[in-house]
Amino acid sequence: MLSDWLKKEIPQNLLLQKPWVAFVAVTVFGFLFTFIYTPFATGEEEEWIFIGKLIVYGLLVGGAVFSVTAWFIHPVIRKNDSSWTIQKELLSFAIVLFAMGVAIYFGAFLLEPAADRWNLSTFLDSFKYSVFICFLPYFFFSLIHATFWFSTLPIKEEFFKRIPSEKPMDEPIVNISSKLKKESLAFYLSELLCISSEGNYVVFYLFQDGKLQKKIIRNSMNEIEEQLKTHGCLLRVHRAFLVNLKKITHKKGNSLGYHLRLNGLDLEIPVSRNKVKEFEEKFTQFR
Repeated sequence: MLSDWLKKEIPQNLLLQKPWVAFVAVTVFGFLFTFIYTPFATGEEEEWIFIGKLIVYGLLVGGAVFSVTAWFIHPVIRKNDSSWTIQKELLSFAIVLFAMGVAIYFGAFLLEPAADRWNLSTFLDSFKYSVFICFLPYFFFSLIHATFWFSTLPIKEEFFKRIPSEKPMDEPIVNISSKLKKESLAFYLSELLCISSEGNYVVFYLFQDGKLQKKIIRNSMNEIEEQLKTHGCLLRVHRAFLVNLKKITHKKGNSLGYHLRLNGLDLEIPVSRNKVKEFEEKFTQFR
């Protein structure tokens, strides 16, 4: 539904995060774009007057953007560390666009020849210039995050997919042997998301080479837990699941039990009631 999509959490546009960056980007881009394409009918003055006028326009629009970002978007819409959503970003765009249009409209009273500017058509023209000249940098920084807008994964999991995993140079390889000693599995601990039990087999969920991999060997979960007991970040949270606590992106529930989401894994993992206390103690160590 549209309402759910608008509430989806996304990374905040860089220009909406940093007022000074927005000021510089809008001022410089606006000046260069206007100087090259001269969308205003203002190219007949002497060159130094024309350039000076464009600089002032850029400063006026950049100042308006800085003001609404620092003094309205941050304290009112952002509200300290609250999550950033598509709805908030679109609302911020509307506010920034309005500030740009007002700055261009009233700037023309100071910079352009005397004319009848107190009319709706001229006022709306100011917003047209805002869209085509000054708003493009905002579109660019939102385009960078386009995958977050339409992803079905939570924001932390989507970030995980985009960032290649890094292995410490001295990270040891974890070696797993099967109960019958006929199968073995080797991986870096940082690659392991979780392990699940499926009948007489154990499934290892590994993030390798930029994608999720499933490796299956014949063994019991008890035996696997024993082989991995020296790794403190691994915890058996359910009779059928052992998780890497470093890979948890989200948990929901209470002392009666939790459900966990892991990086890049479209699967909810339950935490048994008798494991809640141990889980809470260990989970805090890796946050």
